[in-house]
Amino acid sequence: MEIREAMPDDNEALMALQSRCPQGKRLIISVVNTPDFFARAKAYESFKVYVALDKGSIVGSAAFAIRDAVVNGKINRVGYGFQAFVAPEYRRSGVISLLQEACEQYAFQENAILYYTLIIEDNTPSIRWHEHTGLKRYRTLVVPALAVYKEMELKFSGTVRPARTEDLPAVAELLNETWQDYELYGSTSAEKLLQFIRRTPAYDIDNLLVLQEGEEILACLGYWELSKIMRVNVKVLSFKIRIIGILLRTLGKFRHVPNSIRPGDMLKQILLTPIGFKKPGHLPALLRYVNNLVLPMGIEQIFLICERGHEMLKMTRGFIRAGTSYHLYVKSLQKSELKSGKPVFIDGIDL
Repeated sequence: MEIREAMPDDNEALMALQSRCPQGKRLIISVVNTPDFFARAKAYESFKVYVALDKGSIVGSAAFAIRDAVVNGKINRVGYGFQAFVAPEYRRSGVISLLQEACEQYAFQENAILYYTLIIEDNTPSIRWHEHTGLKRYRTLVVPALAVYKEMELKFSGTVRPARTEDLPAVAELLNETWQDYELYGSTSAEKLLQFIRRTPAYDIDNLLVLQEGEEILACLGYWELSKIMRVNVKVLSFKIRIIGILLRTLGKFRHVPNSIRPGDMLKQILLTPIGFKKPGHLPALLRYVNNLVLPMGIEQIFLICERGHEMLKMTRGFIRAGTSYHLYVKSLQKSELKSGKPVFIDGIDL
């Protein structure tokens, strides 16, 4: 078995393999990065995508990103593992362990003191494997899926508009003020924001909205259209989603409701990032504005990620929402465990 860094010429083979590796246990979906497999990873400043080959054919892949973040109150390098998959016929053959070793070696070379990953609540095989390799569950986060199906009423003072380059210093300051007391947050700057906007596929400065009153920016909210970089196809519905579908179809006889999800559906979704605010009450205006903006595009769901009971969840009032839990798993690489009881920050791009 050979492990090496993925190359641009691997694009088609990686997409083909990814299509053979659906995710989930109860809710099963197929996620394929398209048309560029590497577009998903380009949102990160520093990343690697590794592949496993057997007799010259790609049989598995894993991606890993490195960034600066607060760990126990101090800035350190941390790693994030994502999009790991192995051909069905090669599962339980050690392929994923070899890929994990490559990711850990990269993290160690970059002086990362720990790495983390996110695992959806019902993915028991992934949870067991990660725990076997030394990761520990640190926190369970919530990922509300907000239905986009009708225009929302807009009530706010001030102006909602796309950000401009000259806004980025104030936006960076707002983000740092919002998240400065959170573990795993890495402070930003106007230059870092501009770099993120320029390198991230399907994202430009118009995707970053601000709420301004007078000369002051009160809140910001960005949205990333996943449909332009990933094809998400529903294979099997969970019991919970089937029940929701039945309820929606029943209610649909009397009022306007979101379309129920069915097997075979291709989902169109956006992720919210970055999010910053002076007060949580400033966010609903931006979220409703985004809803109305993406509705004509055929977008069906808006996603964000946060701690349970977080202030941001207040902005989702008035939306039809289905919640999913994600477990945050962490592994120490250099005898520096995440011990703080403070809340954690997870960027929307990690989803």
